[in-house]
Amino acid sequence: MTANAQLTDNEARKAISPQYGQRILWDAAVKGFGLRITANSAKAFVLDYRIDGRQRRITIGSFPDWTVAAARKFASEMKQDVDRGIDPMAERQARRDAPTVCDLWERYQKEFLPHKAAKTRQDEISMWKTLLLPKLGKCKVFNVEPADIDALHQEITTVREAPVRANRAVASLRKAFNLAIRWNWLDKNPVIGVRRNPEEKRGRYLDKKEIAALVLALNEHPEATSANAIKLLMLTGARKGEVLGATWDMFDLENSLWTKPSAHTKQRKLHRVPLNKTALQLLNDIKEKSDADFQEASKKDKTATISPYVFPGPTGEPLQEVRRTWLAVCKAAGLTDKIERKNRQGKVIKDEKGNPVLDDWPNVRIHDLRHSFASILVSSGASLPLIGQMLGHTQVQTTQRYAHLYDDPLRKAAEAVDNFIMLPVEPAKIENKGKKKNAAQKR
Repeated sequence: MTANAQLTDNEARKAISPQYGQRILWDAAVKGFGLRITANSAKAFVLDYRIDGRQRRITIGSFPDWTVAAARKFASEMKQDVDRGIDPMAERQARRDAPTVCDLWERYQKEFLPHKAAKTRQDEISMWKTLLLPKLGKCKVFNVEPADIDALHQEITTVREAPVRANRAVASLRKAFNLAIRWNWLDKNPVIGVRRNPEEKRGRYLDKKEIAALVLALNEHPEATSANAIKLLMLTGARKGEVLGATWDMFDLENSLWTKPSAHTKQRKLHRVPLNKTALQLLNDIKEKSDADFQEASKKDKTATISPYVFPGPTGEPLQEVRRTWLAVCKAAGLTDKIERKNRQGKVIKDEKGNPVLDDWPNVRIHDLRHSFASILVSSGASLPLIGQMLGHTQVQTTQRYAHLYDDPLRKAAEAVDNFIMLPVEPAKIENKGKKKNAAQKR
């Protein structure tokens, strides 16, 4: 081929490899464009160009995967970019080094997650590790499309049969991608527009009979620490994390007050609530036993210390969970349903006879104790603002969910007025009303 000839596929095919190193067949049509041939017969199209005083060489693609014509056209387009001040090599490197969703998670976990409550942090970590990263972790952040999010949401919803979990996972992704926009990792959030699964607000409240059965089961349960924690949940309407993480310095037992510091509450605001007599007695009993146990332990071990937590676990740290106790007491109180046991793939597990394996599962959640606490306040005539203050709500809308419970008290109030006034109804009006009704029936 001559120095001023255009490179062809035939010439590229016949090009002989050098004995050592590499050589380049330059194309006359596009300056800087050529075919590089190495000693091991590897052939690839390259483009030499100069930008900002620097000489650069970028590889376009291998031959024969790329034809000469296609590679030449691409080289010409890149030279136009160079003329506009765009460095193709720098852009390629930037794309190669662009952050992945895994990188997004690492920064999100480090910079944003610490500002959330401990329970929320634990829940999000679990979602990312089990649901999000296995599917999206290796994807470049800028490459994630709305269709990818839709597919993930659908999979969690249907395959894992967790529609609410799917919503929570997408919500966490939405926040992370919003932060990615703030960090200039991408321009548009691919999570926006995902259709959420409908969620039905649960309204489970324990009646007097169920509460009595639950209290009896708690009194008879052998694990006193977890049973007492559940009792305090019932008596205060507090959140589980607030009770399990409670320390003795939060309580003023002399004045029957529980002051939850801002770092201990979901709303990140200090919350002070009065303690009723039963809750106060429960805490005094727990404190008395804790002090007695410490005195006994210190006789045997001078280095023994007393835990600052009201409900310490085996290591002295706060009790982490009460699920086993909750399942046991619900079963003893008759608050369970038979549920088919499923494996991780969502398939029903069957016994040797082919019958589904059934497990006892509580039909009431621990959090429903909080709802029941609110329902008791409603039935006693407490106002929504007062209930919100007792529960530590910062928004009126949150407490508004209990508004429907006022139906019975309002109806009783209306009946009280009716019973008091007792207006007589004239017989003539009753007779006329009866005639009109008969005439209407004949028609």
